[in-house]
Amino acid sequence: MRCDVCDNGERVPATRSRVAERDGRTAVVLGVPVEECPSCGQIWLTLDVAKRLDALFDRLLASGAEVAQAHWDSPRAA
Repeated sequence: MRCDVCDNGERVPATRSRVAERDGRTAVVLGVPVEECPSCGQIWLTLDVAKRLDALFDRLLASGAEVAQAHWDSPRAA
């Protein structure tokens, strides 16, 4: 699919880290599946990935840790 932002590249599958911050706490999820434009770097998440990522961030940020981290493919991240 063509990039909606720059119209110069085809979106390709990739994995990236995503970060969320809330109330002085930080959550990092590694290896999140995304689509990325190699031309401009714009990143897209599917709806299913976005929902799972949001739930994972909620759980990590609620853990009480100042910084929490998980890998997308980890069984604990499901």
